[in-house]
Amino acid sequence: MLRRSLCGSWAIALSLATYLTGCFPMEVTSLEAPSGLEKLIAVSDSNLPVSIDTRGYQNRSLGHQYLLMALPITRIYLPSLESDTAMQLSVACGMRGYRCSTNPSNASDPSNARQPTLAITVTDVSINGYDLLFVRKPTASVTLAGEVRKGGEVVRSCEESSSATNTAHYAFNAELQHALGEALLQASYKLLDCLGLTSAR
Repeated sequence: MLRRSLCGSWAIALSLATYLTGCFPMEVTSLEAPSGLEKLIAVSDSNLPVSIDTRGYQNRSLGHQYLLMALPITRIYLPSLESDTAMQLSVACGMRGYRCSTNPSNASDPSNARQPTLAITVTDVSINGYDLLFVRKPTASVTLAGEVRKGGEVVRSCEESSSATNTAHYAFNAELQHALGEALLQASYKLLDCLGLTSAR
């Protein structure tokens, strides 16, 4: 009788977990620009027009918040993934001496036909929050593919990944934001290095 009761309890718990999976969507809001970003961009030496493609991850759940490491309670969405990627890339570019812009004002100028451009595609991204009973573990991982193009021809291409994780009291919006921002920034640095964009000076 006891065994039957325990089996019934487990069946109910499993059914509840299955039911809850994906029932509660959560959007991670856009990253906040670091305080010195405008000044960093202003002193950068070289313009680098950039296009960013995140279409493969629009309107898709990119992870979960887990209860007790195993039960997914929410589905996580990143509606601002493109702008977040652009901002963290701008930081990485600025630290390398480049002014990366997704809206270059002189992009149609014929004299810039041979100017290098950078095309970025987010090829993989995930973000999750894990409950470890007394602490939480927000995590994020990102893979970026990049191409340097001149006159419409690809002269160099690379793909780089990075992940970020830490322990915190919570794994809500702010903590997930931080993990995502760190993963995007480190992936951007690695990609620029791989593409040979180590310094504009």
